[in-house]
Amino acid sequence: MKLVLVLVLVLGLPACGSAPPPEPEHAAPTATLDEAAVKPIADAIVHVYEALTVKTVAPGDPAPIRQAAVLSLGWTAPIPWTTDPEKDRGLLRGTVRALAQSHRLPADAVLRAARSMGVWSGDLQTYGVDPAGFAALFGLIAGQPVVQPGMTYHKVSATEWAVADLVPGGAAQRAGVARGDVLVTIDGAPIAHGWKDFQYLLGVRSGIPATLVVQRAGATRSITLTLAPIATPIVESRMLANGVGYLRIWTCTHSDNPKLDAALLAQKALGELDRKGVKKLVVDLRGNAGGFPFDLASLFTDADPLMYSLVPFGDDQAIAHTKIAPWKGTHPIAVLVDEGTASGAEMIALSLREHSGAVVIGQPTAGGLTFPTTEQLIGNVTLSYPTSKVGTAKDKLVQDGNRIAPDVVAPNPTAEDYAAKRDPQLTAALAKLSSPA
Repeated sequence: MKLVLVLVLVLGLPACGSAPPPEPEHAAPTATLDEAAVKPIADAIVHVYEALTVKTVAPGDPAPIRQAAVLSLGWTAPIPWTTDPEKDRGLLRGTVRALAQSHRLPADAVLRAARSMGVWSGDLQTYGVDPAGFAALFGLIAGQPVVQPGMTYHKVSATEWAVADLVPGGAAQRAGVARGDVLVTIDGAPIAHGWKDFQYLLGVRSGIPATLVVQRAGATRSITLTLAPIATPIVESRMLANGVGYLRIWTCTHSDNPKLDAALLAQKALGELDRKGVKKLVVDLRGNAGGFPFDLASLFTDADPLMYSLVPFGDDQAIAHTKIAPWKGTHPIAVLVDEGTASGAEMIALSLREHSGAVVIGQPTAGGLTFPTTEQLIGNVTLSYPTSKVGTAKDKLVQDGNRIAPDVVAPNPTAEDYAAKRDPQLTAALAKLSSPA
């Protein structure tokens, strides 16, 4: 099976058919193009629309996707959309031509449309990025410093997101953002999708400012983030009371450097916990956007296969156990998850529950239990969208919504919880681990 990047963009789902706001970007230069030059641009944008509504295994609602496309290009006049896919593709193509003929088509039209359609697809494995953004994604999976806001996110309501954690030394922490801050806007655009609303900032030039508006203690604050490269933490561990070990996996890195490889760092941490007499274990995957999960999943089981990649047509593919030596511990395990637990991290949680009997605690995960493919579009744009779903090893079961529903629901921490150093999800995990089997 081809190695795929399963580090993804965490989001919340928009209301079906709701109109997306314009992209949070400064206006791009427009291009003067003849018909021959416009055609491949229109074809690429229509291809993205078709991929996200038809070809993907997680098709989105066509209405907000196509509206996001035209708004991202600067078109604001009403369009007589229909329920006929072929006619709507023609209308989308015609809008691109009309913008070009009036010299209003952005020079980066394909990137803008792909990025915006990806945000409004309702699927976190679906996105369009430029070369810098794509390189930054691979930088994250390699454990390298990349330009990023430096935050993780979770929901505080059906439509609101808050800051769950801060990358030490990152732009958000340096600017004074606090855990529990409710996210309002970024560069003037409403924040409705968590991580995906910040996607356009990944890999930008160092020193670029971004204006973040948050609510804190009933007041609205405007904070300027000065973006710079920062490395995300990878693994941390410690002993808690009563023989409980705590292992947090921030991100699923994969590297030849053992100091940057999440599985090797987790393996080392488990060994240290063993030497300290660990009897029970909490694995914290909150805010983990994924990466390369298979060594980490293999670390907790000797089962083979770990899971399956289920394709709509053709043969399903077994995801094999890797060569890493499994942890010898057979202790009870609780896994913490939230809406920021995505893709590869969801696969680890799924494997821990199936193969190690772990109890999953927290909030429903992001919905990225799929495997994406990537395509290169004109304008140096990379399009990602899922073409297969994750199935369990025993029965090839697909999770509802491609997300993990926790065995024990526990609320996300609030700003007051963070201030008081309370963690209701960790408290729920400790209670579960201390209860009779």
